[in-house]
Amino acid sequence: MNRNVREKPMKEILYRESRVARALGEPSKYAIVDLLLRHGPVNVYEIAKKVHRSESTVSHHLSKLRGLEIVRYEAKTDGVYYWIKYPKELKGIVNSLKIFINRTQEGLQYET
Repeated sequence: MNRNVREKPMKEILYRESRVARALGEPSKYAIVDLLLRHGPVNVYEIAKKVHRSESTVSHHLSKLRGLEIVRYEAKTDGVYYWIKYPKELKGIVNSLKIFINRTQEGLQYET
């Protein structure tokens, strides 16, 4: 094995896409994104209540989603409100996932 051969670095765009896919692959983060897509700006307390997680857990997930530029936020007197930064694009991803899952479920029905 030649140790002088370097691995080609992953292209930046593939790296970013995989990070977004990984985040959406976590059920809690996916539930938060789905909620924000359906309801628009929501504060942390309401998000925590609707996704059945603690406020600290939701805040942790939201910080990761902020880092990936999936959500934006604004601090108001009654709490910090979050919303989806690019709703059209994210709705496309979520709808594609739903179509994919429905198609795989149909295949399961015919196999049994």
